[in-house]
Amino acid sequence: MRRLTLFGFGTLGIAAALAAVIFTSTLTAQERPSKVVYVDSQAALMAHPSGAAVESLRAQAEADVKELTDGLEALDAKAAAGQQLSPDEADRYRTLQTTLQAVQARYVNDINEAAAPAVAEVNAVIAELAEANGYTLVLDGVEARSLRLVVYAAPDLDITPLVIEKLENRCALLVAEGRALQ
Repeated sequence: MRRLTLFGFGTLGIAAALAAVIFTSTLTAQERPSKVVYVDSQAALMAHPSGAAVESLRAQAEADVKELTDGLEALDAKAAAGQQLSPDEADRYRTLQTTLQAVQARYVNDINEAAAPAVAEVNAVIAELAEANGYTLVLDGVEARSLRLVVYAAPDLDITPLVIEKLENRCALLVAEGRALQ
């Protein structure tokens, strides 16, 4: 989720979208009352059967990246202490940098691919709930808090339990029908 993608639009895009929604909702507020709710996208994604695979990939990525950054930091510390890197150490430094970039890119692709079924299902569930309950705006609570777009949100506006319940029911129905979860 994070706009229900794992790597989102960025702060500026979110702020602009939120400002546009707020601006247009105030212009039409008298015509149509707004009903704003929020969801914990990460909790919803992890409730999907592919959530465990995504979490496993994230943990592996973290471990692999940490190993590479530890090697880079050791060489950075040596250079910062005023010591000259040997030619072998300079080569190792360049290799670690290149490897780190490749590993990070690979994991971004792998995680996005593993999360795609969960993202699609969670987005569909949120859309269904929004339509059924008249929600005019559903915010990703995790992202809104981390970007400081929302200062306060009443706990009763959190629809995460509804999303998770509906998602679990959908997944159970697919399994019962013999359809594979992606």
